[in-house]
Amino acid sequence: MSEINESSVRHIAKLARLSLTETEITKFTRDLSEVVKYVEQLKELDTTGVEPMIGAVELLKELRADVVIDSGLRDEMLKNAPDSEVTAIKVPQMS
Repeated sequence: MSEINESSVRHIAKLARLSLTETEITKFTRDLSEVVKYVEQLKELDTTGVEPMIGAVELLKELRADVVIDSGLRDEMLKNAPDSEVTAIKVPQMS
């Protein structure tokens, strides 16, 4: 990866539509350079035989079935609405 310099930080800030002060540009140049150095160190590791993963801990989550149920609260909700019509809450039209 190429070196992170103030010019590249200014370019990234422009793309992200960020307005940075000179102090912030100096700080982010230093911080991003450290990140790049760390990533370069990681590239040196031998990962032969290491399976790809998306996180450090495997998360298993059982999902409930996606079933439509009637909560029985429609009439209660409509009663509290400022304006309603049959089964819907009426709201002002957006233009």
